[in-house]
Amino acid sequence: MVGFTSLVIWRLTSLRKISLSDNRLEVLPESLGNLTRLTDLDLRNNRLTALPKSLGNLTHLADLDLRNNRFVSLPDSMASLTNLEKLDLRWNKLSVVPDWLQQLEQRGCTVYM
Repeated sequence: MVGFTSLVIWRLTSLRKISLSDNRLEVLPESLGNLTRLTDLDLRNNRLTALPKSLGNLTHLADLDLRNNRFVSLPDSMASLTNLEKLDLRWNKLSVVPDWLQQLEQRGCTVYM
């Protein structure tokens, strides 16, 4: 069986959209940040507790769905997502709302809490 972190998907650097929802994922590899052309990333309904810092490399990302995971915090690298139009954080248990979240909203990003 191939481990999730060694899957070829992380080498598909021209990938634009990916849906990994409903997969019971608990961790994502740092190599997620290699998918720099992603515009849509759907990670809803998993068991994620953290995101890799490399997520901030996804500067083309417009839609990020993190609904219904187990996040208590988010990496500061997400402040670099300057093209983000929609960020869905509903049904998580964020203990601290990061300051940069307000900056995303001021840039026009719709944030669902």
